[in-house]
Amino acid sequence: MTVRSVSWTDAQRVSSLLARVSATRSREPAALVSAMGAPRAGAPAKAAPVPAKAAPKDVPKEVKEVPRLVQTSDNPADRLDALVAWTLDHHACVGAFVADDNGLTLAAHGISEAHVSLVGPLLSALVGVRSIPGVDATAGALWLGAQMMSWVEARTARGGFCLGTVGDEALSTRSFEQLKEALATTLRGL
Repeated sequence: MTVRSVSWTDAQRVSSLLARVSATRSREPAALVSAMGAPRAGAPAKAAPVPAKAAPKDVPKEVKEVPRLVQTSDNPADRLDALVAWTLDHHACVGAFVADDNGLTLAAHGISEAHVSLVGPLLSALVGVRSIPGVDATAGALWLGAQMMSWVEARTARGGFCLGTVGDEALSTRSFEQLKEALATTLRGL
């Protein structure tokens, strides 16, 4: 069985189908945006708006305190595993990894090797961005299908290293700062 390509499409048949579809449309331009509060044609009647209840001002929003990462081993593998475990325990993510700036996975849990392999080209692409005065390109987030990869980067005499997470949404600024500090703590002394 052969698969038909676009070159096999019957132009007359497509034209007739398009003519039938466009003929049923109204020739008057439709209003794409209506005035706020104006009822739409065919929309069900709405009940009177209910005023929103004001949140009590004396109830503070509960902020989860994240403990600092403390490294107790001199073994690089143990330090990287502790960093990944700490990240998974204290941040909103389903996977975490540490990679070098070439995309080589040094430690990972809950993330595919394909996702980690994006790190090398991503960090290379950010070299030009880092040269712009006032731009900090050592942290960021990138949509990967249905998940968000967030990362922080640290540069050492041995090269660049990246701590990344994968989750449903990008991490907060506070989480980025905590991850930067934890990565620096892990790399110190290695």
